Amino acid sequence: MTPGAQPDVPLWLHSRLVLAGAGLLAAALAVAALAFLTYQRGEFQAAALDRNELYARVLEDQTNLTLNGVEVALAAVAESVQLQRAGRDVVGDASPVAPLLQQSLQTLPFLRSISLVDAQGRVQASSNPANLGRLIARQQLLAGNRTAGMGPLLPGRDLADLAQPGVAGATAAASIPGASLLPLVRPLAAGPQSDWLVAAINPDYFANQHELLLGDSPQRAALLTTDGQLVAASAGIRLAAGDKVPEHRVFSQSLPAKEQGDFIGPGLDGQVSYTAFRTARRQPLVVVVETPQAAVSEQVQAMALKVAAGAAAMLLVVGVLGSLAWRSVRGREAAQGDLATARGSLAAQDAFTDRLFQVSPIPMVVKNSDGRFVRVNKAWSDLTGMASEQVVGLNLGRLYPVQLAAPHEVQEQMAMVSGQPVNYEEQILDGDGLPRDVMIRVMPYTDAAGAVAGVIICLTDVSEFREAAQRTLEGREAAERANAAKSEFLANISHELRTPLQSILGFSELGGLRSRTDVRLQGMFGDIHGAGQRMLALVNNLLDLSRLESPVGEVGLLPIDITPGLRAVVRELWQMAQARGLRLSVPDEDNAGTGLWAAADDIRLQQVLRNVLANAIRFAPAGSDIAVTWGHDGLGGLCVQVRDHGPGIPAGELEAVFESFVQSSRTKDGSGGTGLGLAICRKIMTAHRGQISASNHPAGGAVFEFRLPALASRPDPGPQAASQPVPTPTPTPTPAPTPAQVRPADATLPTSL
Repeated sequence: MTPGAQPDVPLWLHSRLVLAGAGLLAAALAVAALAFLTYQRGEFQAAALDRNELYARVLEDQTNLTLNGVEVALAAVAESVQLQRAGRDVVGDASPVAPLLQQSLQTLPFLRSISLVDAQGRVQASSNPANLGRLIARQQLLAGNRTAGMGPLLPGRDLADLAQPGVAGATAAASIPGASLLPLVRPLAAGPQSDWLVAAINPDYFANQHELLLGDSPQRAALLTTDGQLVAASAGIRLAAGDKVPEHRVFSQSLPAKEQGDFIGPGLDGQVSYTAFRTARRQPLVVVVETPQAAVSEQVQAMALKVAAGAAAMLLVVGVLGSLAWRSVRGREAAQGDLATARGSLAAQDAFTDRLFQVSPIPMVVKNSDGRFVRVNKAWSDLTGMASEQVVGLNLGRLYPVQLAAPHEVQEQMAMVSGQPVNYEEQILDGDGLPRDVMIRVMPYTDAAGAVAGVIICLTDVSEFREAAQRTLEGREAAERANAAKSEFLANISHELRTPLQSILGFSELGGLRSRTDVRLQGMFGDIHGAGQRMLALVNNLLDLSRLESPVGEVGLLPIDITPGLRAVVRELWQMAQARGLRLSVPDEDNAGTGLWAAADDIRLQQVLRNVLANAIRFAPAGSDIAVTWGHDGLGGLCVQVRDHGPGIPAGELEAVFESFVQSSRTKDGSGGTGLGLAICRKIMTAHRGQISASNHPAGGAVFEFRLPALASRPDPGPQAASQPVPTPTPTPTPAPTPAQVRPADATLPTSL
């Protein structure tokens, strides 16, 4: 085969035919899914009509049985009444009839009453005593000249509700809203002047039967007269009893020609439904059962989702298989083409490889299994200053001193023995005899039999990289030192500026409030407040830039009484607390004792109390108390405690709040700092050989306390003690301190604080 010729591949195994076949199969699956869904839709529709026909047949049978029971009961009552009248001389005496009517009604729960009505419409006897003596227009019960059968649906619960107005005891039908009855009349004799037996049928009985049969199914049923008047319906029908729907297809097209049937079209409420109907055998009634189209559509949609999921899965399988087949065929085609090209250009590849070896900028050497040079490229000659003619056939020991050649020969032997590449770094001499740092990779190669025939060595001169790395390391260390110094400065100065700025802002706000009558003075306070806000924003930005990577700074420990410094901090933040409506309480100066002496840095110790007290003021609710106490703990230590009535700290965060850039989740509302204050406090207390901790008070709020070792006795105030730091004892873990006498929370802080 000539280079570039198309390999012999069967036509049916072409990659384009594989893709076309996969596409046709996917299209066939989609068409099959659509056809199946269409078929299922027809099945759902047919099933809905079949179910409706079944329900209509059952409800029609129940209706017929009910009405037949009424007719049988009326026939039995009529026969009994006639027998009683035949044995009596007084025809109009109805006194023995009432017990008979009540007895007949006991077995017919769907009847409200059975009444005997004379030719003038007066109720002579009834199972319901409320009907007795009522005068009723008999044409209400049966329209026209009819003397027997079922009448129209009438408003009212019983015959008493149909009594003519003006008759004593009559009740208007409207007084019982929603009640209706269905009369069924049987005359006692032939002729228009015969007495009637009237059964008042309860239409709700039919509605209950419909509900019991249909249950929770989407079908709905209704019982109507043949002229389209609704008698009873299940809950799904929005029509009221007595409403007429003569335009419905059952009454406008089917009746009276068809006594049963089904169709798809507008239902009783106008929505498209699947409808089946059947007429009663002996009465002018029709049963209609409907299934809303929406219920069938839901079934179709559910089936569509399943079909779509199945089709998608099959399409995915077809796609994956088609892709694999296409890749396989395509790979086979590419492999055959590459093989044909390789066979035709083997000589050219050899020439190209030799040229590539020579022009490679990486120094390369080929050695045989005896360590003798077989080939070297130009880059290697330029690096070492030795031409190819000088080294081919020699080993490294003939070219370099033994101490320089031995490490390389050992690495080459290791590569050939293990059959794996070896990487190492070593020094060699360049053409000028100067040492050069090189990265060396030794790769063994095999002959046709698979045995190791030698090694290929690649060299990378990394001397300049090593020098650059050393310079970079030195520069990075210098930059880190400078950055640490900058971070330390920014962290300390930025955090220290925040508290005095808060005081400035607090006093400026207070001054603005108290100078409302002086416009000029209020403007001055407003300028001060605006400048303070701008400076506070700048300090906050500086604080955000610092990462607290440096230590907090030098701490000079001197023997001091810490009480004055603590009172100075409370006095400094007093106005800030007043502005927020808070009350501060501190130990009474008269009962503070002779002082609290410790080896401490007064400025740093004030910084700790300032940060803790400022946090308490910031997060305590307005009108609450903040208690600051200090004193001996009785175990050789000093303890300062700040207790507020704020939201407290979650138990799992009591230690985390002392980490850099961490704030409590209950107070992290953007109102205070970036979480550096407590971290700085912990560093300061560590430098004092002390500790700081947080806890939650049982009565609510947070408690911060910091401890430091106390001096055993008051030091001599000589020049040496005043000028030199004293060693600090190792702190002993102590329980909570016994605070000194505390001034009442609502007392005014004295100026001598």
